[in-house]
Order: sequence, then C-alpha cells, then structure tokens
Amino acid sequence: MSLKKCFFSFVVALATFALTNAVHAQNLDENGALPRATPESVGISSDDVAEALRALDEKISRVDSVMILRDGKVVCEAWRTPAAPNEPHALYSLSKSFASTAIGFAVQEGKMTLDQKIVDVFPEDVPDDVDENLKKATIRDLLMMACGHKSEPPRSHNVSAFYNLEGPKTTPDQPTWAQAFMRQPTPYEPGTHFVYNTVGTYMASAALEKITGENLRDYLVPRLFEPLHIATPFWEKSPEGYTKGGTGLFLTTEDIAKFGQFYLQKGVWNGKRLLSEEWINEATSKQISNGDEKNNWSMGYGYQFWRCVNNSYRGDGMYGQFCVVMPDQNAVVVLTSDTSQTGEELDILFNTLAPKMKDAPLPENPDAVAKLRELEKSLRPKEGASKSQLVALTIHNDALGQDMRYIVYTPKGYLTTSASYPVLYLLHGLSDDEKTWSSQEKGQMQRICDEYFASHPEQKRVIVMPDARATWYRDAPFGPDQYETFFFDTFVPHVEKQFRIRTDRESRAVAGLSMGGYGTLLYAVHHPDLFSAAFAMSPAASVGQRRPERRPDTSDEQFAAMTKWAENNDVIAYLDSLADKKAVRFMIDCGDDDFCLPGAWDFFQKARKLGVPCELRIRDGVHSWDYWRVSLPMALDFISNK
Repeated sequence: MSLKKCFFSFVVALATFALTNAVHAQNLDENGALPRATPESVGISSDDVAEALRALDEKISRVDSVMILRDGKVVCEAWRTPAAPNEPHALYSLSKSFASTAIGFAVQEGKMTLDQKIVDVFPEDVPDDVDENLKKATIRDLLMMACGHKSEPPRSHNVSAFYNLEGPKTTPDQPTWAQAFMRQPTPYEPGTHFVYNTVGTYMASAALEKITGENLRDYLVPRLFEPLHIATPFWEKSPEGYTKGGTGLFLTTEDIAKFGQFYLQKGVWNGKRLLSEEWINEATSKQISNGDEKNNWSMGYGYQFWRCVNNSYRGDGMYGQFCVVMPDQNAVVVLTSDTSQTGEELDILFNTLAPKMKDAPLPENPDAVAKLRELEKSLRPKEGASKSQLVALTIHNDALGQDMRYIVYTPKGYLTTSASYPVLYLLHGLSDDEKTWSSQEKGQMQRICDEYFASHPEQKRVIVMPDARATWYRDAPFGPDQYETFFFDTFVPHVEKQFRIRTDRESRAVAGLSMGGYGTLLYAVHHPDLFSAAFAMSPAASVGQRRPERRPDTSDEQFAAMTKWAENNDVIAYLDSLADKKAVRFMIDCGDDDFCLPGAWDFFQKARKLGVPCELRIRDGVHSWDYWRVSLPMALDFISNK
C-alpha cells in the first residue's frame, strides 16, 4: 500500500473514531439534560418513529412514557398523564440492573468480589441445617439468578409502590428476608440452574451494604447518579432497613435513558470512564441459559440484565418497565408502562423500529417532525393492567389498648406511578364494620370505583374505610373511647403517611351512610379546615338532636357536661357555630321512603337558611344497599367537581 493510501486510511479511521466517540465527550447540556435532535439527523425517519409510537399507544394497554435515543440524542419523547417528564415512575425489577451496577463499582474498587460466599457475609442468618449447596453460593450466583433455589423465597411484610413513604418493619413472628433466603431449599448446584429470584438480588444488595457500610442507593450517588445528573432517587427498603435492590427504585424516563446510554458507552460518561468496560461486557453478556433462545425471555441472562434478539440487552421490570440497549444500532429505548403486554412492546421495538434505523443521516423532513411532535403530545389517559387494591391494616389505639382495623382502596395505576392522590374517608353504618363497603354482598365499592374511575381517570383517589364500631364517630361523653379525637389526632395523620395522599384540604373529602352519614356531617362541621366536601347518604342527622335526660344520681357537673356534649354533637345546631359558612360543600342523598329523611331535610333547610352550600337529592328508595350502591358514584362526582 502506498504512503498516500496509508495516510488516507489513517485519516478515515481517525475521523470514524472521532464521530463514534463524539457523543462520549459531552453527554449533557448545561441543564444536565440529554441533547435533542430530529430523527432524520441520526438516520431514522420521523414517519417510522411515529409508526412505532402509534403502535405502542394503540396496541398496548397502557404505555406511560417513551424515550428513544440514537447517537446519544433524544429523538422521541412522550408521556401519558399522570406520567410526566419530572415524575418518577416505579421501576420494579428494572431496579435490578442498577443494583448490579453498584456491585460492579464495589468490585472495581476492590471492596467486594464476585466469589464471596453468601453465608460468609450473613453468618448470623445461617440456620444450623443450612443446605450444602447454599454454602457454595456466591455473589456471582446471585447476580446470575442461579443461587440453587428451586423457587423464590417469601418476603414478609413486602409492600410495593410506597414512593416517599416509610414501609413496614419486621415483626418478631416473621423471619427476616435474609433468614427466609437461607431457609429456602437449595436442590441445585449454584451457578447451574436459572430461577428468577428477587430476594437473591436483595441479598446481593444487602451484602454490599454490610461490606461497605453504605446503603445501596447512597453508594451509587457519587459513582453513578451525580455524574449522570440524576437527582438522588427514592428506593424502597426492606422491613429490616436494607435497600430492596431487586425492586423499589423510582426514576424519571430521562434518568433511565441516561443509564442506558451509560451502558451503551461501556461505562464512559462525558469523556470520563466511571465503570470498567470489562464489567459492562460481563454484566450484559450471557452468563447462564434461561431457555431455548426463541424469544426475548429465553436469550440468556447476565448480571441482572436480560439478553435480547439482535445482539441487544435490557433492564426489565414488571408492568413493562424497559431500558433496551441496542449496540448494533447505537440506540437506547426506554418504556415505562402499566401493561401485561410486555412481549408485544418488545416486538414493536425490534420489528417496527430497529430495522428502520439507517447508517447515515436522512434528509430533514420538517413536516414529518412536526406531526411526530404532535403525536408525542396526544397520548390520552387510559387504564392499565395493574389492579386496584384493597389493603387491610390495623393501627393501635393507645387509649383503648387495642388495634383498630381499616381498609384502604388504591386505584388502578397507583402501583406504577409516583403520583399522590386525593383521599375520601368512607364511613360505614351502625351494624357494619370496615369490610362492609368493600364486601361483595353489600357495598361492592371496589367494582363501583373501578368502573367509575375507568371513565373518570382524572378523578382517581385513595379511599379509606375505618372501623368505627358503634361509636357514631364521636367521642364518648366519659371514659377512654374518644373515637373522634383518635380519628383526627392519630388515624388521619398515620394513614396519610402510609399512602400517597395529598394532604391539602381541597384534596380531602368525607362520605358515609346512615351512622356514617351522621359521622360525615359531624366531621365536616367540626373540622371544616380539613375537608372540602361531604356527601351524606341517608344520614341519621336527627340522632344529634337528642338531649340527655337527668337521672336522680346525676350531679349538676355531670349533667352540664353531658348537655354540652350533646349540643356539640348536634350536627344541625352546630351549623350556627361555623365561622366560615362556605368552607365545606355538602350534599345529602336520601330515599323518599327512608326513615332518615326528616333529619336530612332539617339539616338541608338549616344549611340553606345560613348560606351553607348544601344540596339535597331525594330519589325513590329506602334505607338499603341497593340505594347506597347507586349513591356512591354520585358521591364521587360531587366531591370531585369543585
């Protein structure tokens, strides 16, 4: 080869190297965001991107967000309400890839090795009869999902989606997650048999915390999150206080995209190597077989990364949380979702999008780009695959020395987003308890609310159903059973710290039936600073009008106290005491043949006379569940429509 040809080849190689690595030199703009570009500038047609986005929107039950990168530049980004650019999303098992990355940093720094035995890291949790196979299991086996278990160990007190909340703690009657892991039968030689095992990832994460003295999330802050301009995220903890590792991380769509780009660049960021290329290659290569290599769940498994078709790999979480890295296309695709159609999602990426990516820029097409940008903004709210939940819980009442039961309804979508919701306190009747509203025989509130929120997604809320026994939701005149005080001083603050609930007055409402209808009016007039709306179904409003009869053995002081107590709990008379007559909106719904109608009418008349906003609906019906089941959607309408 002539000197001239050699020189030309050198220049071409140098230029190619410079172009390939240019994106590595500076990944983010001055605001810490990834650069944006048109699809055509990086070799993709805007029409082809639009086709893929349209397929994800129309064929998948619910994709919450999409971000497509090529050559380190964002060419497509879209969110579906309530998802938003700055709203973190639940990652579920996509968290595992971040946990693996933390292990990679610890190995790189010499703080851990992949050959460390698990039993050596957790000697206090090893049972006397530990399986011989488990004694051999290493950190590497945990990352490969091959510690020897036949099935995944149980996780006691496991709660998902408690973004920015404190989770439950271990109780003495349950084994810790580490103890459950050690007690699980281990019939397979470690490193030989793939079994998906979130507790295994947890053990690797807890091992890092024990060895380094830092929790997993904090360990990643200076090593990964800060260099990538990712704000310190929320990561759920186990009941024992360790970062869950295998699940529980919440990040924005762009945060996930940065992570994918970091892996695509083999551990280099802004021109600086953060994590060794050797680790990146090892973690994303096939370490163990997990099937017949016929689909994206059987192409092999690395260190908490799934191998995919077309030489790609991904981080993968329940309900369709994906960070797909395509080295051959120099592309990253991020999806957050609430769907069970995860296979179809990947098919759209690999069959509709990836084959259309060209090796060189395309002519710019402003009209197609404009249509794509409009399409990105067009994703409308719709229901996903995650279900609403009824969570049965207890809270201790110190005054009574007993646990008080309650049930919380969380709407569909609660499990995948980080959004906070308005709250409705839904009160039961005299002979009922916390389960009655949600029972199939009577209240059926889960079905009713699911159907209502499906057509009114913007009105979704958390619904709390406490057991008030036969207290009438008020404090007793004497003695320790001060239910109203307990409700507001202890119960409401506790619940609103355990669930993602908006705590402003406008987001809080109360509703109930019969005794609970009286409780609804009582709480609204006693605490107008806490509620914006009150919907009373067949309220026993006249109960509060009863005055005590004096007995011969009653002292003047006792009778005066009882009289004051009765006056304080007379919801009709108490309307006179409202400082701000407009603070709470009231609605009463009562059947024309309901024995509670006279009291309801009296409350309505008094409220109207005083200028208190109050509506009264009288329908054909009696004091029955047939009536109240129809009333519940009306209540949801009323409290949501300001």
